[in-house]
Amino acid sequence: MKQIITIIIATLLVGCSSNGKKDDGPNLKKASEINIQLGANYLSQGKLQLAKDKLTKALEQDSDNALAHSTMALLLEKVGQLDEIDSHYEEAISLSPENSDINNNYGTFLCNQSRYVEAKVQFSKALNDPYYKTPIVALINAGKCELKNKQYKTAESYLRKALRINTKSVSALYFMGELGIKSKKYLMSRAYMQRYHAVAGFSPQSIWVQIQAEKALKDKETVDKLVQIMNKNFPDSDEAGMMMELLK
Repeated sequence: MKQIITIIIATLLVGCSSNGKKDDGPNLKKASEINIQLGANYLSQGKLQLAKDKLTKALEQDSDNALAHSTMALLLEKVGQLDEIDSHYEEAISLSPENSDINNNYGTFLCNQSRYVEAKVQFSKALNDPYYKTPIVALINAGKCELKNKQYKTAESYLRKALRINTKSVSALYFMGELGIKSKKYLMSRAYMQRYHAVAGFSPQSIWVQIQAEKALKDKETVDKLVQIMNKNFPDSDEAGMMMELLK
């Protein structure tokens, strides 16, 4: 979510207009944009009540601000108040149909609710936008969503496209490793986790993925090395516990 909030803040800092309507209240519109920026900052810091106050004020000042609606949707998801999220995203999209970041964010929310068909529609809208500045974000999110939905071929297609944009994308490399485990392509999983570790170093999650691959490939020497790294650096992690269960 922090990456999404960073994009929102960046959009505001460059003075992006919320829609194409005539600016009939410049002072209120400017005040709304300032409150959105403040709300997004508070959201990224976990100061949720302050974020709610600023975003509520932003919508009062300019109810036609697409970013105000989409940022409020992020806040509502964060606090588990899901009933109004669809209406905020739908309003944001109607106000700013060219904003593919909003499509991507809505798709991510829908995927989190296991609404996979609807999520795919939103990701496709973002990816079909030739002017979308960060398609790799939607590709990774779409790939992750298809992985969650056990649509492994489609997930692999999205993630490979992401890696063609950035061969060192940590998220894409990780999810390709996880995809290899889910689809029982253990050599593939090993290869992508090796690339991940070369770029990002070790995490309990990445070690756990590679241990599963190496155990399936019966590479005891590599398993032992990974166990040592896990026990030394992440002994209290959930993944360390899962590792011990796997290796019993």
